[in-house]
Amino acid sequence: MKTNKIFGLAALVCGLTATLTSCDNQDNAVVADTAVTISFENRQLNADGFWIGSAEGTSYSYEDDWGGKTTTFTDNVYEEGNVKFPVTYSLYESAYGTSDFWSGVAISNRTETSFSLLTLTPDQFNNVTGKAHSGQNFAVITTYGETIDLGEGVVVKSLFYTNSAYTVNSIVKGDNFSGAPFTADDWLTCTLNVTKADGTTADVDIELAKDGTYVADWQLLDLSSLGKITKIGFTFTGSRSNDYGVLTPAYICIDDVTVEK
Repeated sequence: MKTNKIFGLAALVCGLTATLTSCDNQDNAVVADTAVTISFENRQLNADGFWIGSAEGTSYSYEDDWGGKTTTFTDNVYEEGNVKFPVTYSLYESAYGTSDFWSGVAISNRTETSFSLLTLTPDQFNNVTGKAHSGQNFAVITTYGETIDLGEGVVVKSLFYTNSAYTVNSIVKGDNFSGAPFTADDWLTCTLNVTKADGTTADVDIELAKDGTYVADWQLLDLSSLGKITKIGFTFTGSRSNDYGVLTPAYICIDDVTVEK
């Protein structure tokens, strides 16, 4: 696994070249005994190079004590290869204006590797490599309970993952939430919470940072030994945590999810 040392780094990532490769943009369908690769290419993105859903479909609203109103839309989903990747899109409206936010699975084609809170959007849609694993698009995941829906069950032969630039910025530079930059004792793990077709569950840990290093390129994860899977959830844990959960930005980027019925 390629990792980068995190001590004494002056910049988030150096020397990465945003080189894009082309791939066929086609509507894949899972058919019996045929593996297909979900590459997130079938979604039109906005001018800043990302998609987080829209203000359409089923929604619910609530008002806060300051006169603001939040409306959350729950029907947004990216579907490819008969697999559904949900995103929860929310609008906040007040006398001071309107803003939006999201959780779940966003789609991005951004090539920047930097991150700043001043430009949280669109920087939260950057990954540390500056490119997709293949093609142009990749998925950015941060969840509040959203799960990938694989229907009645498919074998996930493999997927590729890497770090978000947001996460690495916190690891390398520190921030107001997570604290000082990581040391050799710090760690961050993304656990895939898998539900199998037979109803049993399994957890698969992805080490995003540990032992003074962090994931800095696209890594292959083989999930074929788990058999048919119906759902995948995501849980983040780490050394920088409090009673409410992990303080390091809980993001992971994935691409080229190969599934087989």
